[in-house]
Amino acid sequence: MVPQDDASESSLKSFDFTKAKVEEKFSDVADIEWTRMAPGTDYRQQYDKLLMSGDGPTLWNSLPFVDIQTRMRNGTIAEITDYVVNWDLRNEGKVNPSIEEALHDDEGRWYAVPFAPYIMGLLYNRTAIEAGGKDPADTPNTWEEFGEWCAELTDKEVPRFGYTLLGSDYLAWPYTPWVWSAGGEMVINNGDGTYSIGFNSEEGIDTAMYMHDLVWKYGCTQTDLLESYDDYMSNMTIGYACYGWGLPTSLNIDKLAAYGATQDEFGVLPFPGKTEDDVIGFAGGETWTMHPNATKEQMDVCWDILNLLSYDEDYLRELWQLENELGLIDPKPSCRQDLVEVKYSYATNWPEHWKDEFAALNAVARPEPFCAEWNSLKDYIVAPMQQVLATENITREEVKELLDECAEKLYTDFPDAFKKAE
Repeated sequence: MVPQDDASESSLKSFDFTKAKVEEKFSDVADIEWTRMAPGTDYRQQYDKLLMSGDGPTLWNSLPFVDIQTRMRNGTIAEITDYVVNWDLRNEGKVNPSIEEALHDDEGRWYAVPFAPYIMGLLYNRTAIEAGGKDPADTPNTWEEFGEWCAELTDKEVPRFGYTLLGSDYLAWPYTPWVWSAGGEMVINNGDGTYSIGFNSEEGIDTAMYMHDLVWKYGCTQTDLLESYDDYMSNMTIGYACYGWGLPTSLNIDKLAAYGATQDEFGVLPFPGKTEDDVIGFAGGETWTMHPNATKEQMDVCWDILNLLSYDEDYLRELWQLENELGLIDPKPSCRQDLVEVKYSYATNWPEHWKDEFAALNAVARPEPFCAEWNSLKDYIVAPMQQVLATENITREEVKELLDECAEKLYTDFPDAFKKAE
């Protein structure tokens, strides 16, 4: 997608490079248009509205892999089986396989291919931690120790928050790895294409209570738990937050410089576990998809474009070299399985500790579930979890009731996706 007007200069230069390469190689295609979604709203809802009006991008690279199982059933993306099964790169084992299980149905019909696999973990600000009198190298690995650690770091007069809790509409993001770190599951495969709900298990309740404790027992979170994602990330950028959800490459290098900060001050760790053996990371990825009403001619061009932008070695090497020079090369593994290490070899301006931290996070990262209606589940769980976080004296029984009610709504509203285990 086209960057927003307020995007960093480096991001704009990277996009200009990509745009020029596409328009040069496909100069015989007269009607290539570049799409930008409106800022501040859910881009998936924008996409659906465009489809309903008969519009929408012919080729798109923003749908997360967890959307594909739902969208291939509701007809909002095109089937691309012929392209995938005849794809030499994949048949040679050169396409990153980490999320491909989610991109086809049980009959072998394909609807997407990888665009941007990623990892997420416990983002930290070394300068803020040191200002709070702690050594970031000693971050504890258990829930209890982490809560106490963050409480000691917190000084809301500064302000400095030990842990910034993402309590907005994206709350299911950090909730999921915290559930894993308790030994639980968000959903459990029934083996028949449906899933039973797992977040209302004892481990899920433990997790909800722990996140509640971060707010009320340890008092280590920001005051506005419903702040926007941009404001949430700003807390980290300007030094108000010691730990939070994310990855250091998510921080805009130009904005860091404006506050006198550098990338070296930030890093990422696995999420602490309920016990030391339960530390965890989070993985996911975005995909290439095509418009459900695209013509064969349009799809042929789209297939060639996505192969250039994600799988052409010469193009990728040029892009990585440019991004390294601009200071924005990220840790997402290459879609080309045989070029993962090649990509990282271009990252000569990364802080030294990043490569080790990314490797450690990769080693314990799990991909989020990709069951049908996974995104509906994430939407449904926001309100009850926000109530948990906002209610100071909530009991464990009340938390269980909220999560059970949420699970029952999912069973009722999406019986083809969620079913109680027999």
